Amino acid sequence: EPTLGNLTDEARFKALGEEGVLGLICDSTNAMREGVSPSEEDVSEGIAKVIENAPGRVAITSFSSNVGRIISIAQAAEKTGREVVLLGRSLRRVVDVSSELGYMDGLKPLISEDEFAALPRDKVVMILTGTQGEPSAALAKLSRDDHPRIHLTAGDTVVFSSRSIPGNENAILDIKNRLIDYGVDIVTD
Repeated sequence: EPTLGNLTDEARFKALGEEGVLGLICDSTNAMREGVSPSEEDVSEGIAKVIENAPGRVAITSFSSNVGRIISIAQAAEKTGREVVLLGRSLRRVVDVSSELGYMDGLKPLISEDEFAALPRDKVVMILTGTQGEPSAALAKLSRDDHPRIHLTAGDTVVFSSRSIPGNENAILDIKNRLIDYGVDIVTD
């Protein structure tokens, strides 16, 4: 149930295997995890529940290249009556290109950082970079109270929408600890 694109063509993959493909090389932070990953639709529903129950602002991390996740978050925010603002240059660049290609069609327009400041705390969702603890990403700046326009405070919620990549755990923990010091709720699952 992808939010972007078609389902994987299972028959085509089987046909390629029957033609003698020796190996498939792919990348996934969940490759070594047992079980089945939830569909993107399930992820969007879970995010909507978190947003619905959050008393303050909600900030949700995403890889800037994961357009499907960005769409899922925007859909969840819309379902819960919240506006969406993007934080992070790479995220804005990807969304601009995705919009030009029509992938963002049907979504409510995103708000600017200036409009964000005028909205009640319980009416905002931020999609931002920094899911892996990158020091110059938007989430790291917020955790250091180093963003020029936006600040997180007690009662706000930060959702890490992806699992940590091995080797990034300490950087992510540093950010989480700073956020907890502000009284921010952390959601990782």
